[in-house]
This record gives sequence, C-alpha cells and structure tokens, in this order.
Amino acid sequence: MPPKKSGKKNTEKSSKKDGEKREKSESEEALSEGNKEFYRAQIRDLEERIEKYQHKCDELEVRQKDFSTHYNNVEREKKDIVLYLKRSLAHKEDELSDLAEKLQALQIAKDAEKESFTMQLRTLRHEFQESKDRLTTENMALAGKLASLEEFRMQKDELMALLASLKEQLEQQKQEHQTVIYNLERKAVLDNDRLKKEMQQHVAAVAAEFRRVSDSRMPETTMRAIQENVSVTAQLRQLSDRSKELLKENDYLKAREKELKRETEIMEPILNEMTKKSLGNQKVVKQLTEKCKQMHAELENFTRHKQEHQQLQDDHDALQKEHDDLRQKHESVLEKFSRKQAEAEGLQKELQEEKIQQERLEMVLQEAASALKEALREVPKEEDSEVQVYVRKSQMMQKLLAVLDSAAATGKEPALSQGGQTWPDMEPDIGHVIGPDMERRPGLRTSQQKATSCLTHFGAEDSGLITRINPSSVLSKIGPLSKSTQLHLQRKLQSQKRTKSSRLLPEEETQTLKPGNF
Repeated sequence: MPPKKSGKKNTEKSSKKDGEKREKSESEEALSEGNKEFYRAQIRDLEERIEKYQHKCDELEVRQKDFSTHYNNVEREKKDIVLYLKRSLAHKEDELSDLAEKLQALQIAKDAEKESFTMQLRTLRHEFQESKDRLTTENMALAGKLASLEEFRMQKDELMALLASLKEQLEQQKQEHQTVIYNLERKAVLDNDRLKKEMQQHVAAVAAEFRRVSDSRMPETTMRAIQENVSVTAQLRQLSDRSKELLKENDYLKAREKELKRETEIMEPILNEMTKKSLGNQKVVKQLTEKCKQMHAELENFTRHKQEHQQLQDDHDALQKEHDDLRQKHESVLEKFSRKQAEAEGLQKELQEEKIQQERLEMVLQEAASALKEALREVPKEEDSEVQVYVRKSQMMQKLLAVLDSAAATGKEPALSQGGQTWPDMEPDIGHVIGPDMERRPGLRTSQQKATSCLTHFGAEDSGLITRINPSSVLSKIGPLSKSTQLHLQRKLQSQKRTKSSRLLPEEETQTLKPGNF
C-alpha cells in the first residue's frame, strides 16, 4: 500500500542521491499522491455506497415493518374470517339441527297423518264401495221403477189424451145433444104449434066439413077423423120415443164423465207419489255426487300433502348438500389459511435471513472499509525494501479478499454494482503488482497464488484495488466521482505523465489493484 507521509521523506533524501534516484523518488511521490487521491475518492465512493446501502437497509426495515403490519392485518383478518366462518358454521349447524328436528317432527306428523289419512281413505273407500253398491242396487230398482213410471207416464199420457179427446167428444156430443134437444124441443113446440094450428084449422075445417058433410055424409067423416087422429097419435109416440133415447144417451155420457173424473182423481195421488220418489232419488244422487266430490277433494288434499312432504324432503336434501358444501368450503378455507400461515412463516424466516445477511454484509463492508483505512494509514519504513512493500500490499489484499470471500460463503454476494459503475475492462492480474524480481522468491509467489486462489466468488476486479495506473484508464473510470475531484485527479495524472520515466518504473511495477464494485 502507498504510504501517507512518504512524500516529504523522499524529498529530503532526493537531494543527497543522484539524478536517477531523484527522478525515481519524484515519480514515486507523484504515483503515491495519485494513489492517495484515488484511494480517497474510492473511500468517498465506498462511503456513499455505504450510505446508499444504509438507506436501502432502512427501506428494507420500513418494508419489513409494513410487511409485519400487513402480516398482522392478514392474521387479524384471518382470525376474523375463521371466527366468522366458525360462527356461520355454528349458525348453519344450528339451523340444520333445527331443520332436522322440524323435519323429524314433520316426518312423524306426516307418518301419523299419512296413517290416519290411509285409514280414513280405506274407510271412505269401503263406505264409498258400500254406498256405490247400495246406490247401484237402488239405481237399478229406481231404473226399473223409472221404466215402469215411464210406461205409466206414457199410459197416463195416453189416458189423459184419451180423456181429453173424450171430454172434447163429450162436450161436442153434449153441445150437439143440447142442440138436437133444443132443435127437437123447438121442432116439437113448432110442430105442436103447427099441429095445434093445423089441428085447429083441420078441426075447424073438419068441423066445417063435418058440419058440411055431417049434413051430407056423417059416417064417412067420422071414420076419416078417427084415422087422422090415429096417425097423429102414432107420430107423437115416435117423437116421444126419440126423446127418451136421447135422454138415455145423455145419462150414459154423464156417467162416463163421472167415471173418468174418478179415475183422474185416483191417478193424481199416484203420480204425485212417484214424483216425490223421483225427487228423493234425485236428492240422494246429488248427495252422493257431493260426497264423491268431497272425497276427490280429500284425495287431492292428500296428494298435496304428499307433494309438500316431498318438497320438504327435497329442501332437507338441499340443506344437507349446502351444509356439506359449507363444511368443504370451511375445510378448504382452513387449508388455505394453513398454507397462507406457512407462507407467512416462510416469508418471516426469509425476512429474518435477509436481516442476518444484511447485518453480515454491513459487517463485511465495515471490515473492508477498516482494512482499506489501515492500508491507507500504514506508512512504509525507509529501510523496507520494495519487495516487502509489495508483500505487505499482497497480504492486505489477501485479507480484503478473505473478508469478501467470507461474505460470498454466506451464499449471497453484495450487489455493489448497483451503487456505482462497474469497470469491466480492468484486468484481474495480480502478477503485475510484483516485479520481475519477485518471480525468484517462491514464498512470495505462493502467497500471491493463494491470494489469487481466494478469488473464488469475488474476482480481482472486485477487490477495490487498482492493477495499473494508466492515466487514460483512470480518467475513463472516475466518472462516478465529483467534477472537482475528477479535475484534481486529471491534473495529478497529467503531471505524473510528464514526469514519469519508463526506465525508472517498469510497466509491470506500476500496476496496482483496481476499485471494486461494492
């Protein structure tokens, strides 16, 4: 490592040495000043990166607090959900038990009602069959009676028609008889009057003739008068007989009319009785029809109760299925909750591991920073040779690489490339640190090989040291520094380039370690 105060001492001794030593000291002083400036810039850069990582650590802690809050909220929500699901399940189980009890009570009531309805239906069927048989018998008897009544009605209608015709005929004959009697009486009266007049005229004529003939022929006149008197008497007798016959016929018709009236009076009670029986039969048929309708209504009621029972059975099956679905859902929610809890525990473990890794990385960075500070604070002694200086530098680099390799052994390297720029074109060549004279020393070569073999996870370009002081490469790699630092380093490197001598310091010895990507 380049010493801090070696510039003044080398300046005091340079006056006593020759020009070659003076030029060498000046070049070493310029090189040492450039290295110091670069190391200071690198330290500032590392401190800035440490601040960035500290900020990142704070952000991770905030995220961890947010995650803890979120985890607590999730845990609280999970407990609330589990409690709600348990309450819902208990409520559903209570409802299911109540429904099961109701279903059992309904089943018992349904069985009792079914049995009572079955007995009632059996009784009603038996009664209905008996009533049906009885009514069938009565209907058959009534059908016979109705047939006889129909026949009687037909006979009655015939008799009534005959009676009406006879009444009309009787009325007509009566009118005709009265007309005939009236005509006969009038004719008899007229005939009597005419005969009386004729008799009177004839008597007068006969008397006159008798008086005239009596005078002449008294016996002939007497005989003729007697004959005429006999003929008139015969005619009167015939008229009297005809009147008697008409009177007899009138009496017969009156007797027939009385007989028909008597038959009508006899038939009317029988007809009324048959009508009453027919009305009674109609009432019985109507009652049986109503009873049959009532039985049909009861049968429909029983069918409806059966359908309601089937509906209750279906509802019970649906509730049972819903209960099973809720139980499965509860089990799935519990399983999901257990998975979430396991994931949360895993995330908590990962967070703890990240914290541990963060603490380890911070310790590694602190150790690396302390190692770099010790390397910068160390001042080479005057009596130390160049080989010892480079051996000490190699040991410091090996120590730094061991610290970084211990961080790599944890399984996670520090992503230092995020805080600054990477320099991929720098060569991981540790052999340039040691000059040609070092190749003849096996011990130093072995230590150099060991230091190189330590770069299992971190390459030499990640060690934070510089392999070669090349002004162009250094100027191209100081981009992340501030502008003032860049100008200062640029001036230093230009002055070193002007005062540098290739014969005093070989190119292999001017190389040193390059900055790492922390």
